[in-house]
Amino acid sequence: MPNLSERSALARSRAEEEFLATQKKNEQEIEEKEKQRGIKARHVANLKAQRLAKEAADREASAPSAPRKSATKKKSAELPKFHRF
Repeated sequence: MPNLSERSALARSRAEEEFLATQKKNEQEIEEKEKQRGIKARHVANLKAQRLAKEAADREASAPSAPRKSATKKKSAELPKFHRF
């Protein structure tokens, strides 16, 4: 039968092995989450680029059909500097 110091050494080594296995599992999970986050970020960036391209194309398509403003601006009616309500 192992004495007290041998039993504590065995318990300690077993606990360390379990701890290292848990840490390795946690690192793998973190790595997988980061990978998924990167995939999601690229997907969102792609969607944003598509949306911006579509908006730009829509602006270009609607620009020629819209009436152009004249180069001279008409002076809008201004209120007198001192007025009462």
